[in-house]
Amino acid sequence: MSLPASGENEIPSCHGGLENLDSEYDYDLLEMEGSIPADIKGTFFRNGPGRQKIGSTAYGHWFDGDGMLCAFTFNEGRAHFRNRYVRTPKYLDETAAQKVLYRGFGTQIEGGLFANLFKMPANPANTSGIYHGGHLLALNEGGKPWALKPGSLETLGEFTYEGELEPSMVFSAHGKVHPSTGDYINYGAGISGFGLKGPKPCINMYRINSAGKLFRKGQIPLENFPFCHDFALSDKYAIFFLGSIVFGNMLPVILGSRTISEQVRFDDDIAMQIVVVDLNTFKEVKRFETTPGAIIHFGNAFEQGDEVIVDGMFQDNFEANDTLADVFNKTGRFGGGWYRRYRLNMKTGDLHTEQISDVESEFPTFNNEFLGTKNNVTYTACSVDNGANSFFNAISRVSFDGQADVVTLPPGFYGSEPLFVPKSNAKKEDDGYLMEVVYNGFEHNSELLIFRADDISDQVCSLKLKHHVPHQFHGFYTPEVFA
Repeated sequence: MSLPASGENEIPSCHGGLENLDSEYDYDLLEMEGSIPADIKGTFFRNGPGRQKIGSTAYGHWFDGDGMLCAFTFNEGRAHFRNRYVRTPKYLDETAAQKVLYRGFGTQIEGGLFANLFKMPANPANTSGIYHGGHLLALNEGGKPWALKPGSLETLGEFTYEGELEPSMVFSAHGKVHPSTGDYINYGAGISGFGLKGPKPCINMYRINSAGKLFRKGQIPLENFPFCHDFALSDKYAIFFLGSIVFGNMLPVILGSRTISEQVRFDDDIAMQIVVVDLNTFKEVKRFETTPGAIIHFGNAFEQGDEVIVDGMFQDNFEANDTLADVFNKTGRFGGGWYRRYRLNMKTGDLHTEQISDVESEFPTFNNEFLGTKNNVTYTACSVDNGANSFFNAISRVSFDGQADVVTLPPGFYGSEPLFVPKSNAKKEDDGYLMEVVYNGFEHNSELLIFRADDISDQVCSLKLKHHVPHQFHGFYTPEVFA
């Protein structure tokens, strides 16, 4: 990391990292500190909003910025960077007009009620991604996946798995690949029909084989429409936490007077429901109830005897939504949750919880080869008080029993979701590296930091970009190298 010169006292906030990156790049990463490990071969993808403004107008929520994929490719000790926007209709039309033309999660079209009437939010394809079954997909839970060419990142178009994703079906940004079968499990909020009380909410579930064929669908009936951003996956089960973040009356959204963001609230009178679904039948097999709260992102889950053990980041409020709806307000703070473990006894129905780490954290990741089985190490992005804690500014390595090693970035540097990358010849769980894109607020540019996964205090390389990368959401790694 390039540290500021001595005597430079003012610490920049994270907000410069929310400025647009309108240009698209394609170049080798030649400026670095340290050296690129020779035993990394593959591609590290990141996705997130590349712009928070169109023309002079800021979008009304961080979730509404247009998706921009970044690809860091490693091969034979070299690294390459490429970024491209996903060419959704929203991106193309608003780029041409240089103004807001589509509603979003928190964005309205200029013109008041009639300009927004009956118009649902557009899909910006900006949250995460997956490479599975030969398809590179950009994901956002508000619509269908968008397919891209893995090498050039050229947009191919909306992706429906040969029509198996029906027009009303949406696709989550947090699907997971089941290691023992290679199947990709995903879901989306849906409607199973209509009754006397109106539409009947459900979770639509999808199972896609390793060849990229969607071969199984199912529906889990619900009482209310869920705010269900992520789920946990064990060997036998999909586990959904239906929390206390709920949607209010959606009629004003449909009529165009309010946004979805304005109708989402945390209701501490609503208990958290945990729904356990059999992966083979897509049927609910057990439901638990616990204290009010919400899990935004999950770590691992696995079965142990009669118990299903689930790790997740617990929130007891949704105050973050105010910050997300006004990202350029420098009084806002982007924070995290608390690393909790849930033990669900499938035989007795008992539920126990414990807090694993006392460090404010989010974006848990781990070695995906251990998904569904007991893992010993989880990595998180952290918010710590280092004099500039408006955004994630540290990473942690947390053992299963709660031993946490924390590495804090210098004040004025802001990180993101850390991702585990295995060595080419990995022999144990943490035999690899941790990659994190970091924004340098002093120089308004970004770099990719590479740490040893078994000792995150050892930073082995920093790859300098020629520009900044706006703060992104999620990423993934594949051992594939694309031409």
